[in-house]
Amino acid sequence: MNNQPTTPHDGQPSEEPFLSRQQYRQQQKAQRHQRPEQPVENTAAPEPAMRRRAFENERADSDQEEKVRRLKRRLNIAIVVLVAAIIVVYLILFYVG
Repeated sequence: MNNQPTTPHDGQPSEEPFLSRQQYRQQQKAQRHQRPEQPVENTAAPEPAMRRRAFENERADSDQEEKVRRLKRRLNIAIVVLVAAIIVVYLILFYVG
């Protein structure tokens, strides 16, 4: 195997020296120990409890939307019934009186 520095795909020579796998691992290990530990976000798959909580929130939102939709329909029906009742009362008063 050749221990010469490699060049990137664009043909420009790399300024970084060639590292063996062992040297690279040691370098990465040293860098991890130097900087403070930061929480690593796992974007691939959320934690099961988070998935459950998200599902519950989504279901609660859809349930809330369904309740609002039913309430709107009931209120519309109540308004129509009251308007019809008022018209009936006025007609009775007009023809009787």
